[in-house]
Amino acid sequence: MSPTKFIYFGILVLFLSLSSCSITSQVQFQTLEAPQIVLPADISRIAFVDRNLHFPSDSVNQYYKVGGGVRKDSIDYTSKMSLNCYEGFRENISEYLQQDSIPFVRLQEKKIPDDIRKSALMEWSSVDSICKVTESDILFVLENIQVYNEHEIEEGDLYWILTEVSYLGLWRIYDPMHQKIYDERFLVDSLFMETSDASFQKLVTEKLPSRKQILNDASYELGRSYVDLISPKWIDVSRNYFVSGDKRLSTALYFMNKNEFDTAINMWQSLTTEKDMKLAGRAAYNLAVIHEMKGDLKTARSWIRKAIYFCKKMKNRPSEYKEIEAYLLVLDSRWSNGEKIKKFFGE
Repeated sequence: MSPTKFIYFGILVLFLSLSSCSITSQVQFQTLEAPQIVLPADISRIAFVDRNLHFPSDSVNQYYKVGGGVRKDSIDYTSKMSLNCYEGFRENISEYLQQDSIPFVRLQEKKIPDDIRKSALMEWSSVDSICKVTESDILFVLENIQVYNEHEIEEGDLYWILTEVSYLGLWRIYDPMHQKIYDERFLVDSLFMETSDASFQKLVTEKLPSRKQILNDASYELGRSYVDLISPKWIDVSRNYFVSGDKRLSTALYFMNKNEFDTAINMWQSLTTEKDMKLAGRAAYNLAVIHEMKGDLKTARSWIRKAIYFCKKMKNRPSEYKEIEAYLLVLDSRWSNGEKIKKFFGE
């Protein structure tokens, strides 16, 4: 045996001995996640509308708590919240929804009694008029926005201020051509901040987050959070696959780590014809994983069903059966996600 082959053989033997200590290994890849709100692919231009509705109870925006005591702003900072929300929306829009510009429209302020406390739909004639003026296909309408924060003060080695900022917004998406609402939801969330100092006076007078900044951050985050719902995004995915039970499973791990996926696939396929149903089931499961990674969900779902079939042929189902069965549900979900992605891109 030549020195080069001897070294290669030694590395492979060491690799197999190490991998034999574990039943599974893990592969990581990225996949495109469909947005929660799938808009028609033929929409080319959008506009952002601050409907500017006000209810008497919205005055909560001007109040906040410090150490249990309620205070009121001496200055009304809330007038810019919708504009900050727009900036969070505009600056974070996905590359898949890229716009040359997104018009911002603020309607005339409209006060509504609290006993109604309902944001009725905009008149379609108004929606159509705004779309014509802005040359937009649909409108993203911020119907209402509210922010409230509390500062809790704790004393220890240092003085601490823990700030919780709660915010909500009512959103609707209007399509005047089809007179359709693509989405209607309250988006509710919180931000948390903390700061400390040895001096209580300095903490309160210098380090306490300003109301202006709090309202800016919360309203910006509201816009960013909503635009995230309409945008596809790449996510990291991790999948376990079997490397124990046969030397060919262990050897395939070596080729997986070398990105020689076709070699691993050939090894696993040869194992699916074995009489050992547990071994065949593991190989079929691995083939489902590798085809999901390659983006071939149809083949992946076929292989996972074969893995389940092999396990069911055994007198006693293996310990990994629940994991294999659960993976079928994962792949079904990925299939539905793929259909949404196709719809988003108009395929």
